[in-house]
Amino acid sequence: MNRKIAVISDIHGNHHALSSVIEDMEKFDIDAVYCLGDIVSLGHQTNEVLELLERMDNLSVIRGNHDEEVVKALRNVPSEVTGPEHDHHLWVAEHLDSDYHQFLEELPLTLEMKVEGRSILLTHYHLDADAGYIPIDPDPSVESLTHIYQEGTHDLILFGHDHMRYQFEMDHQIFLNPGPLGVTSKPYAPYAIMEIEDDGAIHIMHRNIHYDRGAFIDGLRKENPPALDFILNVLLKERG
Repeated sequence: MNRKIAVISDIHGNHHALSSVIEDMEKFDIDAVYCLGDIVSLGHQTNEVLELLERMDNLSVIRGNHDEEVVKALRNVPSEVTGPEHDHHLWVAEHLDSDYHQFLEELPLTLEMKVEGRSILLTHYHLDADAGYIPIDPDPSVESLTHIYQEGTHDLILFGHDHMRYQFEMDHQIFLNPGPLGVTSKPYAPYAIMEIEDDGAIHIMHRNIHYDRGAFIDGLRKENPPALDFILNVLLKERG
């Protein structure tokens, strides 16, 4: 039986975008949702986003670097992140409902899935030998990705983090970044739907879902979290 899997990443506390994507998913017979991390931070709608995710009984989710930093803030663990960005993580942790502490704290770094004979890796980004994220590649290619995963046996490598969107295929491997659902510079949220047939054939559809970005930005300005200028100017291409 064919399996349809929605792939989302980098929600970044944007409930407006996530709720619109979930509504779009209802048009399809989705069997599972894979979330590739950076659920929280940047956006101000942390609790609303986590409420939506916790209600999804078909969700597999890993942590991203922002999720990790918020967990460090919750646990009073020292961080290498400093300045306004660190202040922002502290602010998110302070506003996080205690009901969601365990959800964030228990997120795994990676997950490996098996669907219709296909091996799938979920990772927020590419990891080095010490399980740390390697520096972001501003110009990824099938060659660079194949080099990173040359020792691996996964058929599908799913990741986000760099706030880009692309799909590369090489031999038996597919590298998929579904795009940053919550932090595009335009009023749409990207995500992907993978259909894996019972013979292992893979089809990928990219979706762009419009949402009320203006309301999200207005709410963000009203909350006025630390690092607001960074969020608006760099990530959302807005003037603060």
